[in-house]
Amino acid sequence: MALSLAVVMAGVFAFVFFVLPRGSDEHAVKVVDNAAGSVAAFARQAPYSVVAPAGLDDDLWKPTSLRVQAPGAVQGADTDLAVLTIGYVVDRKGDRTYARYEVSNAPDAVQRLLGNRPVTGHRTIAGESWEERRADDGHLALTRAADGSTVIVDDGAGSGAARLADLESLAASVRPVQTTAS
Repeated sequence: MALSLAVVMAGVFAFVFFVLPRGSDEHAVKVVDNAAGSVAAFARQAPYSVVAPAGLDDDLWKPTSLRVQAPGAVQGADTDLAVLTIGYVVDRKGDRTYARYEVSNAPDAVQRLLGNRPVTGHRTIAGESWEERRADDGHLALTRAADGSTVIVDDGAGSGAARLADLESLAASVRPVQTTAS
């Protein structure tokens, strides 16, 4: 009887090991819950007209981090500073890349995020003029001034950096945030 049980269990083990699917090697992307609500709440507090990405394909553009610094959150010289940062995974099957969006009213917003990266070109995206800033290592950022704030779209400056076409799509999606129900 023990021998019969061992043979049956060996068959079950072989079936589980060789036949049952294990899922993909890619890990699921953890998306920020209610990113749009957080952006709208930030926009109501900010001392400038906030613009943010809108209308991106949810299957491709997945917000994985959201950081806000509301006015008054920091004591000292930066009491009116308001910064919104959203990190995205551009999630293509077998090819995930990363992009970052930031809007800030800091006078030195570009330097705070990108260091002394110089302007290396200009682009017109969705009717808006953007400065292109390419680092020595090839990482790319697009920046522009927008009604009392600075908008920065970049490839995160790490491994898995988003392509130029993706950064242009992210920049083209930037719209004023509605702070009241319409």
